[in-house]
Amino acid sequence: MSLLAGILLAVAAAAGNAIGSVLQRSASRHHDPSLRWWEGLLALLRRPAWLAGILAHVVGFAFQAVALATAPITVVQPVLVVELPFTLVLGALLISAPLGRRAWIAVATMAVGVALFLACLVPEGGDPRTTPPAAWAVGTAVVLLVLGVLLVLGRAGRGRRRALWFGVATGVTYGYNAALMAGLGPAYAGGVGEVLVTWQFYGVLVGGTVSFLFLQQALQAGDLLWAQPGITLANPFVAVIWGLAVFGERIALDLRALGLLGGVVAIVVGTVVLSRVEEEVEEEVDDREPG
Repeated sequence: MSLLAGILLAVAAAAGNAIGSVLQRSASRHHDPSLRWWEGLLALLRRPAWLAGILAHVVGFAFQAVALATAPITVVQPVLVVELPFTLVLGALLISAPLGRRAWIAVATMAVGVALFLACLVPEGGDPRTTPPAAWAVGTAVVLLVLGVLLVLGRAGRGRRRALWFGVATGVTYGYNAALMAGLGPAYAGGVGEVLVTWQFYGVLVGGTVSFLFLQQALQAGDLLWAQPGITLANPFVAVIWGLAVFGERIALDLRALGLLGGVVAIVVGTVVLSRVEEEVEEEVDDREPG
């Protein structure tokens, strides 16, 4: 029952994030590329739709935190990839543009991939409460090193490359934030006071801010087709690695591993196709608007 509850809460988190993404992308559609990233951010702060998107993301974040306190990180984070089809469907409804057969096939492919992945995963063991400080330190150092490389690549890139690297950096940070929230889970029972004395709480605050800045730079790069796969796929990849390598969760290496692989392939294919469809939908929005 806890696994089912965690999955349902993760779906609710994905829905909240999707609503936030649609609102924020609607508000940032007319972003002036000549502005520096922080000037563009200040301009967005004056748009009600963008602020409403932030609120929706906060609600999604709350659902995710409860999900991670209920179920293993290797279960919760892969479910969040359904944010992408949710975002696409909501965006299409917003502009009254029916999705084509290719989009629905991709949505179905992702759904089957997620279902197959979860059915074959069946994680055992693992507990953030028993994870030694050294494991946390090594895992955090690796994440920081990866983010440093991605930041350098992103700042040096332009257009597609900039969107790609900052998209991957956003996804990596999301996955690490999920690991921190999983570490916070045991402190919830002690109330706010116990949560505030954990280092993971302050790590989430810093990580949330960093992921937010990475996301804005990925979106402002202006090429969603290259940014979205990294945002969607790096998140569960990093989270699953943390669950297995740091938290000590175990999965069976039998025929179910083939199902896991099939689920991953379906999720990746569906994500790439939907990213292309999503960019086409946004281009249609731009074509419909005057000027």
